[in-house]
Amino acid sequence: MKKIDWYKTGEGFSISGSYFSPITMVAHIERLRGVKVIAKKSYFITDDFEAYLEYKGCRFIVETPFAEIEVSVIDKDAPKEVVREVLEHASNYKLVNPFMFIVAMVRYFFLPFNPH
Repeated sequence: MKKIDWYKTGEGFSISGSYFSPITMVAHIERLRGVKVIAKKSYFITDDFEAYLEYKGCRFIVETPFAEIEVSVIDKDAPKEVVREVLEHASNYKLVNPFMFIVAMVRYFFLPFNPH
C-alpha cells in the first residue's frame, strides 16, 4: 500500500514503496486544473527521473533521487496556499487509467529535458 511521509520543512513529501510510478504521479498532479508539465528527464540505465511542473506561476518537481518518489516545490518564495494546493492534490493520489498512463508517457517523452 502507499505510504506518504511529509518532509518536516513542509516543502514536499516522499512516497515509498513500489505502488507508485513517477509518471503516474505526474499525470495525477496534472489533473489539477492549471498544472502544466514543462520538462521531463529520465535515464533508462538508472532510476533517475525528474519532471518539472508549473502551477500559478510556481515551479514544482517530481523526482526519484533514491527508491522513493519525491514531490516538492522549487520556488522557495511560492505562496503557501499554492504549495498546499499542489501537495494536497498530489497526496490524495487517485489511480491513473492505464490508457491515460500511456498517453502521458508519450506526451512527456517529447517535452524538453530541462525547464527554461
